[in-house]
Amino acid sequence: MRLDKKGVVGFPMRLAVTSLILAIFIPLAIGMVDDLEKDASISDTRGEAERIADTVKRIYYSGTGSTGTVDVSLVSRSGLVLGGDGSDSYCIAISFDGRTAEKIYLQRPSVKFIGDPLQITGNRTLSIECIDDGDTYGVRVNIVD
Repeated sequence: MRLDKKGVVGFPMRLAVTSLILAIFIPLAIGMVDDLEKDASISDTRGEAERIADTVKRIYYSGTGSTGTVDVSLVSRSGLVLGGDGSDSYCIAISFDGRTAEKIYLQRPSVKFIGDPLQITGNRTLSIECIDDGDTYGVRVNIVD
């Protein structure tokens, strides 16, 4: 087997083109994997938020003094914030890496979270109580464990 000048010159060129293609593709692939992980986390967290919302609405419809619990399991890097100021007192915020990714507003009925915003991460059991504090009718949520 003989190497000619074309083979000797062609090999470094092929190596350079291959390296260039890999240098472009690898960061794109890593970014796509990160986006998929983020989307999967947010989707899982949205499911947990909807379970909380369903429980909150059920307890709200049951009237003052009604209570219940819901177990929540959140994946790492994701979290929930129940309540807040102004219109946020009617919402569950979904966060990923400490940033709000989306908000779910409790409508039909509009249920207000009474008290300070509650941040939830990891595996928790939540206690939910429908209350009427004289000025506001809504729910108070606490972490049991």
